Amino acid sequence: MNQNLGPDTRRKGRAGWFSMMGLKEALARGGCVLCQALRTSLRRYLFSFLYEGMMSGIVREEFLEGGGFCEQHFWQAKGIEEECWAEGFGVAILCEDLLQRSLKDLELLSKNPDRLTRNFLKIRRSSAISAKRFRLVAGTDCIACAVLKGSEEHLLMVLEELLEESDFGDRYRHSAGLCLRHLQEAAKHWESTAALHLVKARAQEVVHLLLTELREFQRKHDYQYKHEPRGLEWSSPERAIEFLVGPRADTSGFEKFRRATSPRPESKPRGSR
Repeated sequence: MNQNLGPDTRRKGRAGWFSMMGLKEALARGGCVLCQALRTSLRRYLFSFLYEGMMSGIVREEFLEGGGFCEQHFWQAKGIEEECWAEGFGVAILCEDLLQRSLKDLELLSKNPDRLTRNFLKIRRSSAISAKRFRLVAGTDCIACAVLKGSEEHLLMVLEELLEESDFGDRYRHSAGLCLRHLQEAAKHWESTAALHLVKARAQEVVHLLLTELREFQRKHDYQYKHEPRGLEWSSPERAIEFLVGPRADTSGFEKFRRATSPRPESKPRGSR
């Protein structure tokens, strides 16, 4: 093996070509580059889990031991299943397994309820008899959350390396940059002063631009200026929120469920008021 590889070559091999390509694609989509890349990575993971991962006994047991997915990732998985397999039943199988475990918890609860007693000071405290705990606490150790955290740490490292490339750095200077949380994570973990300076400078430009647009947005709500045409400032509140806390959560599965189960308003007969 050739041991005379330069540092750039070694770094690229370590970071992974797919991660680099994912970040480059995310940069072109707009918004925080890491948030965008993580959203794509999570969707691919959930798709892969439903398509084949859940068929592994080891993976399925890990899923069940963690209490299944958290609320957000369960609904995302359901949404992805509806998009890719109209009559998919993977989520139904997972829910069946979790509900079977919940029944065992309920049986234990009826045999040994978690009693509370009062002492002479009238302070409520747990009875010594109630030593049993629920085996299933839904979503507490969501495996998708763990995967997402690992992906975030890895992509943050890859981004630091990519910013040393002149082409990517130039594209980054004209992008939305990073959200505030990922900026703070970069400041904690990055060793490259040049990369950190670049993201900091771009963030300052983005914040000043947002402040200008937010003020213009508010000005045009004044009755004296309502006649003026709307511009980019009209999306500034959404972009400001994205910078502060990240993009809106993908809740497509939940929204479909809500629309399907929400009561529809009764239609009134013609001519009625």
